[in-house]
Parts: sequence; C-alpha cells; structure tokens
Amino acid sequence: MLNSITTLARSVLLVTAVLSGALSCAAQAVIPTQRIVEAMLSAGIAARPDQIEILSQVNSVTASATMRVLSVSKGAAGAMKVKLRCQDNHECLPFYVLVHGLDEEKLSSRKLVLLPAAKVTSPQNIIRSGDHAILTLESPDSRMSFPVICLQNGVRGQRVRAVSTDRKQFFDAEVVAPGMLKGSL
Repeated sequence: MLNSITTLARSVLLVTAVLSGALSCAAQAVIPTQRIVEAMLSAGIAARPDQIEILSQVNSVTASATMRVLSVSKGAAGAMKVKLRCQDNHECLPFYVLVHGLDEEKLSSRKLVLLPAAKVTSPQNIIRSGDHAILTLESPDSRMSFPVICLQNGVRGQRVRAVSTDRKQFFDAEVVAPGMLKGSL
C-alpha cells in the first residue's frame, strides 16, 4: 500500500514538472519582424519587412524586446547576413536574418552604427547553482520541508530548478530568500 502511494506521488510530481516546463516554453513570444526592422534602422540599415528572411523561429521572453545589430556580412545569393540579439541578453539568444534587395554599394558607403551593449543592471542572485537550500512544498492541507541542491542561479521571486540531495527527484521552485525555496504539491 505504502509503495503504491509513493509511486503515485512520484508520478504526480513528474507530471507537474513536465507540465510546468511545457507552460514556461509556451510563455515565450515570437519576435515580430517590425522589431528587427527597427533595430536595423537604428544601425543605419534601411530595410522593409518584406526584405527580411528570418532563418529560424526566434523567441523572446517578451514580444517588446529591444533588438540590436551585432554584425553585418555578405550572405548567399547577394543577400546581407545580419546578426542580431536582444539588448538584454537574458531575453533572447543571438540570431541571424538575411536581408534581400539591399544596394551593396550604398550599404558599404554608409557608416553602420553597431551599438555597444547597454549596461543592464540586473538584481543580484541570492541563490547560486550548487547552493544547498531548504525547499518547502505546500498544499492546502500539508507542508513539508527538506534539503535540496539548486541547479540554477536565481533572484527573489524567480523560478529555479533544484534536485534532492540524493539526486533522484527534480523540483521547480520559487526563490524566497537566501537558502530558502518554495514550491507547491
């Protein structure tokens, strides 16, 4: 009987972890082409949305992420290859786009403005990867606390992954304070 309850509890935790991972992936926004056009315009490249070919789907934490141009080089078939990324590098990964139909002579005579990365002040991590912490799991009728090892850095209010000290169970928890995590059953 006890063995079947333990198996059921592990199954519920596994399903919860899988669903929370799927929901966090679904919460990402696709970067609109207009954001890419605006970033290129600020770097001195005048392009229309219909000239831009996004090579792969680009996701960001927010749809309103500010983009910046990192580099411009000659691409295939007369297109220009432009490397972009979000101004805050925590919002998206760098990516490439092809810009078709640009006049290469005008582009080479024009001085491109590749902006340096802005100094983004981010909150200080209060949990670091590898730190030991106490995870408190709560439900409406119970509460249990046990030691875990953090797998990610985190600031107060951020969700991080943690693993039990025997490294058999993984958890998604919210950072509450240094050494303290909170989750739900």
